[in-house]
Amino acid sequence: MVQRLDIRSARYDRMGECVLMNGRQITLAVTRDALEALYDRAFEPEEAVLKAVEEVRRLTRLAEIVPADDGRVLITREWLLNHGRYLPAGAQGR
Repeated sequence: MVQRLDIRSARYDRMGECVLMNGRQITLAVTRDALEALYDRAFEPEEAVLKAVEEVRRLTRLAEIVPADDGRVLITREWLLNHGRYLPAGAQGR
């Protein structure tokens, strides 16, 4: 199913240190360290939200590839930098 991410729902989760966005049937979480690795600089929480919104097309595509765990899709540094082309280390057996 094609996901559509609602950029108006973008918010920062301080406990998980990630940016959250609502999709149709999922919640997408992209870690701040993944965004920092992509842009090769550190971000404040508000900046991380803005950068996640800028990358909404890439994140939408990854939301279709990465398997959801209890309705939450977690985009880590490995997924974001590899553009979803390769499985993260240790995920081959899933």
